[in-house]
This record gives sequence, structure tokens and C-alpha cells, in this order.
Amino acid sequence: LVVALSGADGGSSQFVPPISVLVVDDHALFADVLKVRLMRESFIESVDVAYTAADATARLRAQSFDVAVLDFVLDEGTALDLLAVISAESIPVHPVVLSAFDAVQDILDALMLGLRAWLPKTVDTNQLIRAVQGVSEGEVWLSPVLLGKVLDGLVARTSRAPSGPLDALTSREREVLEYMAEGMARADIASTLRVSVNTVRTHVQNLISKLGVHSTLEAVAMALGNEQDSDRSRHA
Repeated sequence: LVVALSGADGGSSQFVPPISVLVVDDHALFADVLKVRLMRESFIESVDVAYTAADATARLRAQSFDVAVLDFVLDEGTALDLLAVISAESIPVHPVVLSAFDAVQDILDALMLGLRAWLPKTVDTNQLIRAVQGVSEGEVWLSPVLLGKVLDGLVARTSRAPSGPLDALTSREREVLEYMAEGMARADIASTLRVSVNTVRTHVQNLISKLGVHSTLEAVAMALGNEQDSDRSRHA
């Protein structure tokens, strides 16, 4: 079962025009079968498929999609990296993630980046279709078990005090910033994280914006300052 949290528009009570969907999965057979199944639905106008993160990024920039169904594990990195691009560039799409994992940290990071649904990779196709329609109408879909874990995670995040300047960053953005503080070049960071240099650039843009600084140098200085403050607190 999946819990659908209705948005401010009241959920599915209003008429929604046919929607367009982008399926992103590096398993071609799965992606193609899912496309065929989705196209049987009258409320879906079109379905495109991207087999790589780079292709997905290009399509999202060039075309307008209502919903993007993303496999969590992609050829370059994870869906979090693609969500970071969507968030940084304010691409108007409702993301749905299919994953064999349910790490709360990943889900919280994904929600911060605009996630609308997190579903198991083994989800029933009919349930996935309901989720696709639901998120297009403003709903958020999480399983009851995940919902409890996510709420606990949100409570833990908001109850941490004092709040540090880096708390607004996702775990991936923190990781990129830590590598930057170690003096690594973007190409080396990309190689280490197994993502593209453009993806690293997007993470850098996001963390600079969230930290309210104007350059990577200022971001690194803030990270180093935060680390020193933490060390002093531990030894106080």
C-alpha cells in the first residue's frame, strides 16, 4: 500500500488534462516495457524514454514533461544527481523515483530536491500508474512504512541545535563540498563520485546558492570554518 498525501489543490477531484511522461532507466527492456504500459492510459498523452542521465538531462531541458519516472541507480550516479539538476534549473516536472533501496537519508535529500513519490522498484504497475496520475495532480506518494521513517528523519533534522550553516545541504552536496575543501578539482570529484563534470557543477551551484555565498572559495572557507567550530565544540 502507498499513502498519497494530497496537495493544496485537493488531490484528484479536479479535471487534469492529458500528461506527458519521461521514463529514465538504463535498463532498456524495463524502460521500453514501462513505456508501452503507460501509453495504454487515456490520461497519458505521450511517453519518452531516456536510457542515460545525460540524455535525460538534455530531454528535460529541451522538452516539457509533467512527470519524470526515474530509476534510482543510473549510469552516472543516482537519481539524486538528476534531481539536483531539476532543482537548480527549476525544471517544471514532478519526479517519481523507483528504487530497490529505502535509505531515509536519500529520501530526505530527494524530498529537498522536489521529489513527489518514492516507490519500490517492484511496485505493481497499476499502483505506479496511480502514483503518476496522483503526482501530476499535486500528491506526494510514500509507503506507510517509509512515511513513518521520513517523519522521524525530519523531526531529527529539525530538532538538531544549534543549526549549522551546512544543514541545508543534501548529503551529496556535502560530499562535493568536502572534496572541494580537500583541494580536489571538479574532474577528480566527478571521477570519484562516478558522475559527469556537469553534474558536479550543478551540485556546486546548488550548494553556493544554499549557503548564500558568491564563489566556491567562500563555500570552502565556510566548510572549513564549520569544521573548526565543530572541533572546538568537541574539545570545549
